[in-house]
Amino acid sequence: KFAIKSEWRTAMDQVSALSRDEYRQIVRHTPQFVPYFRAATPELELAALNVGSRPAKRNPKGGVESLRAIPWIFSWSQNRNNCPAWLGVKNLAQLDQAILQDMYANWGWF
Repeated sequence: KFAIKSEWRTAMDQVSALSRDEYRQIVRHTPQFVPYFRAATPELELAALNVGSRPAKRNPKGGVESLRAIPWIFSWSQNRNNCPAWLGVKNLAQLDQAILQDMYANWGWF
């Protein structure tokens, strides 16, 4: 078992916040996102499935907020894009590289 250093927690909190902000910017404020999402994932097909107690969409012409949870999550996992996770990778360059190297060398999870 290993102990998680406080600077590791701080670094992970930083990259988490940067990644979240990047994700929200792309998903909520990039007009091309919903068309990309629908072209790159099986969202429309999954939305047509009878899974869940409510309609798959709130508004067929709406943005990302119109998508229902089940097609949204299933679509990301079905295409194995993992875009939400990859959005954080570029933010690692903003962190202290010595701390990242320490995390890589000494933290089994990292």
